[in-house]
Amino acid sequence: MAGVARMYCNATREENWQAVVDLAADRHEVIPFLGIHPWFAASAGAGWEKRLRGLLEQIPAGIGETGLDKCCRADFSCQQQIFLTQLRMASELRRPLVIHCVKAWGKLLELLTQFTDPLPPMMIHSFSGSSETLKKLIQLGCFISFSGRLAAESKPHPSFLATPLANLLLETDTQGQFNNQTAPSEEPAAITRLYLRAAEMREMVLNEFCQEIWRNGEIFTNTILPR
Repeated sequence: MAGVARMYCNATREENWQAVVDLAADRHEVIPFLGIHPWFAASAGAGWEKRLRGLLEQIPAGIGETGLDKCCRADFSCQQQIFLTQLRMASELRRPLVIHCVKAWGKLLELLTQFTDPLPPMMIHSFSGSSETLKKLIQLGCFISFSGRLAAESKPHPSFLATPLANLLLETDTQGQFNNQTAPSEEPAAITRLYLRAAEMREMVLNEFCQEIWRNGEIFTNTILPR
């Protein structure tokens, strides 16, 4: 499929958990992630935590997309509660966690640094924070993912270049901003163009760059990959 051998598919709310599970069951290259996105924090039904844990105990899936977003309408304290619940679950079950963050980097870092249990493998999706935030996230062991917007920039993005290769991941962020209408640049197959541009920015041979990112992805999802 356009050279794409593996992809992470994130649910955003309980209503699409099963759709993600079914897709992963039909397509071996799809790695499922199930969670509550901050945009849908207010719609999380009573008992969602128990239902999510029940699914995760049956299925090798990651948790996400979750996180914090100060630009959406959902109550911020509710977002924090739901995020912490998923963070604890990821830690307890040793599952990778995909984190969405918009205009809430200070609070995210506060919650992660104050977390007393072992942190799970974490990926910061479509990173847009400052260089100082980047450094702190790297210190916490996070993988930093950059979306297709990177390929549209005329100059190499400073945060992208500053991210250690061992912490780097790439994504298309499919349907991220298009009201469920997938734009051509966001199709999973578009990741090939992003890899080309990213390798060029890093001044690396494409094949070597791809191998490094593949290795990072395997480390991030080690506990849920098919055996």
